[in-house]
Amino acid sequence: MWIDETETFGRQALHKEVGRCLDRLVAGGVRPGDCVAVQLLPGATLFALLLALWRLDACAMLLDHRLTEAETSALTRLCPPAFQVRASVETPHFTGRSELMVEPLPLAASLPNQVCLVQFTSGSTGRSKVVGRSAASLNAEIDRYAAIDDMPGKDDRLLLLCSPVHTWGLVGGILHGLAAGLPVLFPSSHHGGAIACAAAALEPTAIFGVSTHFELLGNMAALPRLPGLRVATSAGMITGPAVAERFRLASGCRLGQVYGLTEVGVVTADLTGAIQPPSVGRPAPGVTVKVSGGELSVRLDETPYLVDDGVARFAEGWLRTFDRATIDEASGAVSIVGRADSVIAIGGIKIDLMEIEQVLRQHPDVACAVVTFGSVIEAHVAARDGLTDRALAAWSRDRLNPLKTPKRYYLHKKLPETPTGKVVRDRAQLLSSISQHSSAALGERTQQSRNPRHPGRL
Repeated sequence: MWIDETETFGRQALHKEVGRCLDRLVAGGVRPGDCVAVQLLPGATLFALLLALWRLDACAMLLDHRLTEAETSALTRLCPPAFQVRASVETPHFTGRSELMVEPLPLAASLPNQVCLVQFTSGSTGRSKVVGRSAASLNAEIDRYAAIDDMPGKDDRLLLLCSPVHTWGLVGGILHGLAAGLPVLFPSSHHGGAIACAAAALEPTAIFGVSTHFELLGNMAALPRLPGLRVATSAGMITGPAVAERFRLASGCRLGQVYGLTEVGVVTADLTGAIQPPSVGRPAPGVTVKVSGGELSVRLDETPYLVDDGVARFAEGWLRTFDRATIDEASGAVSIVGRADSVIAIGGIKIDLMEIEQVLRQHPDVACAVVTFGSVIEAHVAARDGLTDRALAAWSRDRLNPLKTPKRYYLHKKLPETPTGKVVRDRAQLLSSISQHSSAALGERTQQSRNPRHPGRL
């Protein structure tokens, strides 16, 4: 079912690997109902281990392999698992077999019986939330994907660029692929050249990724034309029109958009980009949404959260998304126009911080911008070499109302991102990032002053 650039991993091999993982889990003491944290490189063993846990009627807690030890510990403290599974020897090859270590942990949270999957939200706007999914909710989402217009099927070849341990890649890619008999393809690595090479060598008819992937592909002068490509879809965050247009010009395929939540899975979809941004498509079959007070909510039977973080997110069968949205009465298409928590009041006037971001992104030397508010409006900008905060401030004053003009500018080489490729929007994390880079730069300058280079010495 899964193909990298050199090997194929079919159903027979998958069944064999599921059996091997199941034996290892049982030998390690895992029993039905146990929650097991899994942190492996994306590959055949990871997916076989997930299926083995479900065959054992255990619960899988999926952790991104790119998380640091500190980040992993912070997440597992929120909802302690009974076991942790890691690879004693990792294989860099997708179809290679990873040797597994099964480690029992001293404390384990009690989870509802129906929960078979624990995931964590991206944490781009603050602390990650702990989400529990049942088999029924996953089956319903697989059915929703199958019913979406233009969804890849058994006659397609899907190049999966997004993380397969998060909802878009896991359910829309891996689980839908297994259910539909859809070959799922993987690049050998995730830098721009490898992605372009995989796109050329594997001849996909569909590509699923996040905005960063399509930005990489769109900026590659050597990207080959992909005549068989009929679907290219981004999720995770709204992809800007400039990125979408560069990708279309480079590949010959329009970029579509999926909007979803870890708590729900896919909510809306426009896989082929038939509707112009900021639309994210029509609600997926079986999904009910509403806009109340300008904010989008999604109908759910019960709360998806396993840990209460003190924020009222679910009430009377509706989940707050905290995304401001509109719904077109004629087509039913949903447009995301900002975050509910991005609107502030200064001097009695409401100001949308995301509107300021859109203006800053128009600067030719600004790759990305996030605007936050502490005591004043602050702009965190991914700036190209040569741009100064004074120059950007002068440029902004010519285009923004004085009340909306940022009072502080923080220039980053690159804005921090979550493992899924979302730009971090949490103010504390952004300030911490700029502080760390400033300290590193100061240390480098100090070291250079202590060890001056002699003329002519390399």
